[in-house]
Order: sequence, then C-alpha cells, then structure tokens
Amino acid sequence: MATKEEYQEALNRMEEAYYNFDNCISSMNKFKEDINLLTGLVNEHFGEKKESNLEHYKEEIKSAGYDFALVNGKPTTCKWILCDQCFFKDRILCSKKRIEWMLKPFKRKYKLTQFEYDLLQSYASGYKFKDIMPLIVMKEKGYFKDINKDEKITDILWNCGVIKND
Repeated sequence: MATKEEYQEALNRMEEAYYNFDNCISSMNKFKEDINLLTGLVNEHFGEKKESNLEHYKEEIKSAGYDFALVNGKPTTCKWILCDQCFFKDRILCSKKRIEWMLKPFKRKYKLTQFEYDLLQSYASGYKFKDIMPLIVMKEKGYFKDINKDEKITDILWNCGVIKND
C-alpha cells in the first residue's frame, strides 16, 4: 500500500497535468500512472473483505468451546473426538493448526447428495478427484456438479455440505 503522501502527491500532479496539458507523452504517461495509483487505493479501500472461518463459524466455535475439533468441516466439541477423526489430527500441533484454520478465508462448501458424499468417502485416501475414473464418468453424467476435478477428495469432503437426495 502506498502512503498518504504518495496519494496526495499523485493528486497534485494530476491537478497540475490537468491545467498544463500540452499533449506531451511523458505528461500523459505520468497522468496514467497516477490514475492507476488512485485506482489501486480505491480497490484496496473498498474491496470486498473475505470472511474468515472464525467469522463464519463464530457461533459454532463458541458452543463447541475454543479448543474445538473440526469434523466434517464443522467445529465440534473436542472432548469426545479421536485425533484421527479431526481435521487438525495432531494433538501437539492442533492449537497452531486451529488458529491457522480460523484465520483462513472461509471457502464456499460443495453441496453433495448423501450418495455423492458416501461415494467420495470410499475414495478418501489422498487421491485427487480426477484420478478416480468412475467419479469422472459420474461427473459427466451429471453428478458432482460443481466439484473441481483437480482438488483432493479429502479437501472436497472437508468443504462440503450434504443435501437431501432429489
């Protein structure tokens, strides 16, 4: 981000260029640079802020407790969950991983039918979606509508919600 002084100087140069415009190429280039600088400021200042996982799941985190586990993409009480069932997995590093996860931008969840979810679970061994030919064939037939083929199946499962079958 540029400093306030840089923006003020850009505005002053633009005003000067406006009053002294003589079709000089260097003046036109400097004017364009200043416009781009101000455009960057506007985009930065008024740009859409991404919602973090903490902001999105704050109520679930409050009810689960601040030492929550992440199971099937949702915060839940850690007390009754085995480490291998939790997204954070490692008891020693889970606090660090929990904080990192809370600070990450919230990702839109995939919407899967129960059948699609169960089928993906049977392939959840670190494979990418595109590596499993039966899934590719089913996608071509209309299943897994908005799934990214390059994503790992485990990541899809962590970022999905199950909807009722049609």
